[in-house]
Amino acid sequence: MRSYPKHAIPEFLQQFIENPEDYLEMCSISPFTLAQLGQIWTLYLPISQKYQNLIHLDEVSANFENLLIIGDTHGDFQATLRIVQPFLEGKVDSLLFLGDYVDRGKYGFLNLIFLLSLSITWPERVILLRGNHEDLDINLLFGYYNELQSYFPRFQEFQAVLAIMDALYNLMSIVAITPQHSVCMHAGIPKNIPQLAIFDHLPKPHKEYRKITDKELKKQVDDAFVQVRWNDPTEQELVDPNSKSYHGYFYYTASEVQHFLKLNGQKRIIRSHEDIRKGFQEVFPSQLYHVFSSEPYYDGSIEQGFTIHEQSDGQIVLRDLDFTLVRSLS
Repeated sequence: MRSYPKHAIPEFLQQFIENPEDYLEMCSISPFTLAQLGQIWTLYLPISQKYQNLIHLDEVSANFENLLIIGDTHGDFQATLRIVQPFLEGKVDSLLFLGDYVDRGKYGFLNLIFLLSLSITWPERVILLRGNHEDLDINLLFGYYNELQSYFPRFQEFQAVLAIMDALYNLMSIVAITPQHSVCMHAGIPKNIPQLAIFDHLPKPHKEYRKITDKELKKQVDDAFVQVRWNDPTEQELVDPNSKSYHGYFYYTASEVQHFLKLNGQKRIIRSHEDIRKGFQEVFPSQLYHVFSSEPYYDGSIEQGFTIHEQSDGQIVLRDLDFTLVRSLS
């Protein structure tokens, strides 16, 4: 087991990290009280505010030179426990999650709280990015809202839990750049806003962007904030560059990715978001990798999930959820 850092960690979080399987038996009763959730928010707040929405991981810690990148887990707590085992055993030094921790799967609550516990315990080793499902409006449609309501059936308590969840979502970073110059995000590049510096204008909590007084900047920040969590790549050249994807947002093409990477001085994009692309796909050769880390996915559409490992020797490799090497990507 990886040793705990010097800063104090609440006993209930240590117990959860050390014995997570025990919590799978608690199907109808919340394993955490409202007060404990409030404590999690209190602990996560100063950690998250240390980091910009655009994080350069090499400026955070040298730990990110040996990094495991994880796609959507969607309440698949058992998959998450397999994924983090190499980290707890010291085989990798850091973890970067690309969002979508809740909805669709059975254990969204446990999944999210476990990942927050890791980030609180090892803040310079575990980073959580925000996906499109870290949103209460989406949770209302895809299951997490009902999951929380089953744990907290009393109206006032449930409303307080929703407020804590919303506050936690609004503190997660949006984009991370790895030491090997991979731009990691949930979905994709914003349309007509190719410079990553736009995220320097997005505050934490994110909802505070509404206070931006410059109307043009406010619109750009809003567009970038939404689209980076929703846009999809397409292998087809678009007749209409503003055509909408099946998610209702924008497509981006290989040429747009090339322009984006050159403009920002980076080498590749690593993203998740689409179950139709299965567990892994090299969408644009050496420039855009898709990774999805839940298995089997909620409707059986993904038989095997994967992670991407950026190693300290400079190699980038694909691994399965048990950390078995699949193949080299670089």
